[in-house]
Amino acid sequence: MPELAYLNGEYLPIESAKVSVEDRGMQFGDSLYEVVRLYDGVPFRAREHLERMRAGAEVVDLPPDALSGLPTVIEELAGRSQMADAFVYLQVTRGACPRIHAAPDEIEPTIIGTVRPFDRLPKRLYRKGATAYTEPDIRWGRRDVKATTLLPNILAATRVQKKGGYDAVFVEDDGTVTEGTVSNLFAVIDGVIRTHPVGPRILAGVTRAAVVEAAEHLELPLREEAFTREELRVASELFFTNTYCEVLPVVRVDDAEIGTGEPGPLARDLLGAFREIVQRETGTG
Repeated sequence: MPELAYLNGEYLPIESAKVSVEDRGMQFGDSLYEVVRLYDGVPFRAREHLERMRAGAEVVDLPPDALSGLPTVIEELAGRSQMADAFVYLQVTRGACPRIHAAPDEIEPTIIGTVRPFDRLPKRLYRKGATAYTEPDIRWGRRDVKATTLLPNILAATRVQKKGGYDAVFVEDDGTVTEGTVSNLFAVIDGVIRTHPVGPRILAGVTRAAVVEAAEHLELPLREEAFTREELRVASELFFTNTYCEVLPVVRVDDAEIGTGEPGPLARDLLGAFREIVQRETGTG
């Protein structure tokens, strides 16, 4: 089960894939990316991931033709690797050229894909719950574009990791809670599940959307409405969602317990409902 790469039309061992030192993805972060989860070798909601990448390409003016072959890349990497639990990473850069800020029109995009095994989070993390720490949200104003310019996320995640936490909770200057560095965030406040609405201030997660669907199926009260740091402190439950963790309860933020300090029932129910969606759509499990 080799770790494979795709690079501009060629499938090869991951260690053999090389890009130019002048690639704008490396020099400027001038690129977009997506991560697609494989369940028993079957991609989950690859179409939704690629639709989000296409929307981002329109914003940053990447040629749409560059993305046309990505469905095949996902299927080929999944099939050639024969990995059951894995993830496919996709990246499209504006291409390679001498280092200037304004990119010339004639450069060709660089198309990258990799497939690697997925290491599941420890079950005890779901039983005990995760810890998070608040961080100021200093990211750019188009967080809905999944670009590789992630330095604020990286710095916040590194600080949180050194404290033993799972992820940061970003808080804007006005006290609005947005999301995590790699996760969307849901809070249960006064019995209602709330999460920041889709828009430029957050990344519209594919898992997030599936969890919203799961809540509707379970007839749980949910509002796509932002909440504040003060409301966060009185939440009875809090949980992250993303491709890696699915639905992960958070039991402590900074020095304060969330609710009872233990994972709550709504996070547990939504995780179960989300996994039912995965099984139904991928035919696995």
